[in-house]
Amino acid sequence: MWLLWLGGILLLTFLAYVPSLDNEFTNWDDPLFVLDNPLLQDPDAIAVLTTPVANNYHPLTIWSLALNYRLAGFDPASYHWLNLILHLANTSLVFVFIRLLSRGRLWTTVATTFLFGIHPMHVESVAWIAERKDVLYVFFYLLGLIAYLRYLDRREPAWIGATLLAYILSLASKPAAVVFPLTLLAIDFYRRRPFHARLVLEKLPLFVLAIPVGVLTVHAQKVTGAIDPQHWGPSFQKVLFASYGTVMYVVKLLIPIRLSAIYPYPRASEGPGPEYYVAFAIAAIGLPALIYLCRRNRAVLFGLAFFFINIALVLQIFTVGQALMADRYTYLPYVGLTFALAWWLDERPARTSAGSVTRVLLAGGLALLALFSVVQTWRRCDVWQNSGTLWDDAIQRYPGRISDAYYNRGLYYYEKHKRAEVAMADFDQAIALNPRSANAWLNKGTILADRNENDSAYVCFDRALRLKPDLFSAWNNRGGIKVRKGDLEGAIADFSRSVAINPRYRDGYSNRAIAYLRLKEYERSIADSRRAIELGPNHPENYVQFGSIGVALQKLNRHREAIAELDTAIRLGPPGDPRSEGHYHLYRSYAWWALGERTNALNDAREALRLGANVNPEYRRQIGM
Repeated sequence: MWLLWLGGILLLTFLAYVPSLDNEFTNWDDPLFVLDNPLLQDPDAIAVLTTPVANNYHPLTIWSLALNYRLAGFDPASYHWLNLILHLANTSLVFVFIRLLSRGRLWTTVATTFLFGIHPMHVESVAWIAERKDVLYVFFYLLGLIAYLRYLDRREPAWIGATLLAYILSLASKPAAVVFPLTLLAIDFYRRRPFHARLVLEKLPLFVLAIPVGVLTVHAQKVTGAIDPQHWGPSFQKVLFASYGTVMYVVKLLIPIRLSAIYPYPRASEGPGPEYYVAFAIAAIGLPALIYLCRRNRAVLFGLAFFFINIALVLQIFTVGQALMADRYTYLPYVGLTFALAWWLDERPARTSAGSVTRVLLAGGLALLALFSVVQTWRRCDVWQNSGTLWDDAIQRYPGRISDAYYNRGLYYYEKHKRAEVAMADFDQAIALNPRSANAWLNKGTILADRNENDSAYVCFDRALRLKPDLFSAWNNRGGIKVRKGDLEGAIADFSRSVAINPRYRDGYSNRAIAYLRLKEYERSIADSRRAIELGPNHPENYVQFGSIGVALQKLNRHREAIAELDTAIRLGPPGDPRSEGHYHLYRSYAWWALGERTNALNDAREALRLGANVNPEYRRQIGM
């Protein structure tokens, strides 16, 4: 019977998430984790272990994404399939965990597991490729909880060792796992373990491991600007935000509507509205009252403790990250709330009509929630179809409120559909909502540069750099404008700054190589072009780097080497590109002529002329054209 229930839950969960399997990458952190992440294409153990990605250290997550890349390159289906497989595995582990925890309560196990599998608040963790860290860390977290329950039941040291190993793997997937030892203490409370030194000592290695992970995480958040040191600590306003988040998480557990990728803070000019004070009153009065009413029900108290332990770090008392609340933050914590509710409904009611009626009504509501969740999850997966659908949805939920939504939608229109006018309108709206959005200024400047409005583009790049001096792509783009203005020395300074900030930034090296070539610093140009090729061995514009190496070598009278590089540039260059179809033929002709190969030189010169290259009349007479 148990396996039949689990099989049914897994089947419905899979069906609810089927629409996510044909989704694309989004432009929200997916480039950071996958598309522009050099760690995936050439994973180096030391680099993966020491390089923070998107404000955090999660090396095991990066290894899992590197596995996807090795299997399927940049095919998003591979990444979505693995996310869903991990979610189904997590659903199975919740089933095992709750069954062990509840000592075999069928309905408690089924209800908790089913809601975990199909609740629409979990779509963000599963359908968003960059949230691989969520489904992966929870996988090992749940394995650790199961191992700990086995340890409590059997008292075999091997199980505490398995708990420690699972904890390490969970930490390596996402630093949010640092609270795991506190969850074990909550299990001790639930299992009525008497408090003594052994109870703490057996968990001491876990607490010790949490310290360096916490330090590394805070350091990475500070370095990347996710933590504002001046406003990091608690304040009454943050208590209001935490209360609002807590209440809304409970509300959206029961009524999962108006979901959004981003839930904006109140406008700075207005401050927290009345709903925040109402939420504070509900939390301040309702939570103690609930704890008092359930003081003799350890299962309900454990469920509440599980929820708060696993969501405390993202309630914005200590600001880490930029979200007031987020659907993904509920992925693991909801297990506690649904367990508490399911346990209470699964108990035999007192022989009062009021208690029975309440349980019947809540059980009916839970059944309706389950049915509604399947449909809502299916629909929510389609919201994550691509960046356009995702940000359209967020803007529809909160029109004129979310700067990042307008910025990301504009980026989607510009990069995916080349709709520059529509993208510019979104960037302008993003800047109007947040004039300190360096990325919006950067991309507005990029559109102006494409229009050859170089002065205006320069102003935008300069504004972006004043707001965010470590924005390496802005240094690179401003360098490009300086090249157009003939300031090659200034351009090289900007390109050099971009690669100093990000030593793995391919475009900085490729652009500096061109600037060095124009300044006749050929050896430096060759070195930068080779570095660009090394950083992006499959980059579609590598033919430009091979061509620039060939030209530089020809200028250095290393003609045989030049011919080999120009051969590669011509072979890789796309049809219709004047550089590959004319310019490189001409320079290869120069190399052949210098080597005394008149026939080859003549053939290349004729081909260059046919393809539109400007072949000097004196050179044509010299080779006998």
